[in-house]
Amino acid sequence: MAKHKTAPAAKFLLAIAVVIILILIGGIILNQNQAAMMKVAFVPSHEIASEEPTPAPDYTTEEAWAALPGKTSPAQMMPEGIIRTAMVPEVDVFYIHPTTYLNKERWNAPFDGDEKTMRWTDNFALRYQASAFNLAGQVYAPHYRQATFGAFLDDSGQGVQAMLNAHADVLAAFDNYITTKNKGRPFIIVGHSQGALHALLLLGERVAPTNLRDLMVAAYIIGWPVSHEGDLAVLPGIDACEGKTDTGCVVSFQSFDKDGDASPLLKVVAATPGLNGKLRAGTKMLCTNPLSWEVDGTTTKAANLGAIELLPEAGPISAPIPSLTGARCGKDGVLYLTRPPQGSWSEYQMAGGNYHAYDINLFYMNIRQNAAERASAWLEKNR
Repeated sequence: MAKHKTAPAAKFLLAIAVVIILILIGGIILNQNQAAMMKVAFVPSHEIASEEPTPAPDYTTEEAWAALPGKTSPAQMMPEGIIRTAMVPEVDVFYIHPTTYLNKERWNAPFDGDEKTMRWTDNFALRYQASAFNLAGQVYAPHYRQATFGAFLDDSGQGVQAMLNAHADVLAAFDNYITTKNKGRPFIIVGHSQGALHALLLLGERVAPTNLRDLMVAAYIIGWPVSHEGDLAVLPGIDACEGKTDTGCVVSFQSFDKDGDASPLLKVVAATPGLNGKLRAGTKMLCTNPLSWEVDGTTTKAANLGAIELLPEAGPISAPIPSLTGARCGKDGVLYLTRPPQGSWSEYQMAGGNYHAYDINLFYMNIRQNAAERASAWLEKNR
């Protein structure tokens, strides 16, 4: 087995929308001293207004995309031992990667990043996340001037501005994709963590209010809270996916140990606004069980077609591990593992039993199969 190293990617944060109220590191609320130390380590010390913007990505060029049809990238990889089968040829996948920039020198990363950022984008995001969808269609993954990790720790409002700056790039990338690349094809939207926030906002700004919702196969908004009442209720024509072949709908879940403590996450959900502009307190998170594709479902490990071990070093995707764990949706809208994996699977586990970094790895083969099934189902319904 490959030797593992502690990686910054394991420190992903779970929830922040318009107002950053609580600080989450490893699923726990930090005390004042811890919060102060993390801010010193990760939050830029300069004002965001003084930061000279780096060049915007030119999405008419290949360099502005981490993955494109015909461009060699880890998004095209497959797990070892899996026979390559033809993708659904008529469908596209628009994938938005999570936070991979931890440098405090800037509030927003250059879109073409430093070496470490680009390495994590390739070796983690594209290899373990975008690749899970390459059977369902051609993957389009934009580089964007993502908000730095420290933006999630800021309470001055500058972190929010950094997120808005990043989102402007995501909107520009999606607009370019629709106007010059899509050519009327159905598409899947995928985002994880920071990328999932951008995906959720994208649904509200570009998809639900337009006829593009008729072309959307599904949106996989993973590792970010989605409220039934605060978010989905204001997306006309877009509901939660309730079955494995439903289309035009949203999938969302966040993974915790079977005895995990999701209370800090739930407090953040309650204290932040949804797409309706109101605080989500008293609303319920969407929990899609990725082993059954039912809302609020419970499924045994026998339904797990294969998890993929997360290895930080560059290299092939390891062979799937069938029946690693089952999953159940709790009454709180959180996905709890019925058999939490041990060994290397605990290396990037956050405190509180938070498996955020593994959200897709844990259910990789089920997600891979489901995305292709939904794509085929959309084509069958719309032929």
